[in-house]
Amino acid sequence: MAVTMNYSMREAEGVNILDLSGNLTVLTSDYFKSVLHNLSERESVILNMENIRVVTSSGLNALVDISYYARDKGNRVIIMSAGNELRDLIDYVDYFSHLIFAESIQEGKTKIEFYT
Repeated sequence: MAVTMNYSMREAEGVNILDLSGNLTVLTSDYFKSVLHNLSERESVILNMENIRVVTSSGLNALVDISYYARDKGNRVIIMSAGNELRDLIDYVDYFSHLIFAESIQEGKTKIEFYT
């Protein structure tokens, strides 16, 4: 299992999209949180999880952490294109109420406007 996570930032439809790839595990969660804390402190962001292969419990806890951090700053982190394994993990630990999901950029943008 690779221990890396990569990201790139882009703007689409007036909202910032963070495209992620790799694994969100204990080995990458601190890096992930530092990147997202910096971004979500200033503005809302949509996480494109389409190319995330593995999310462990440490990664899931990092998602919840940055979600609450953004809320404390008056912003939101929206999870887009979450795979079935991630959704199953979130369902198993009953974390759906802690995270916001979208299936498209437009839906994510709408949820940012609605929730902030």
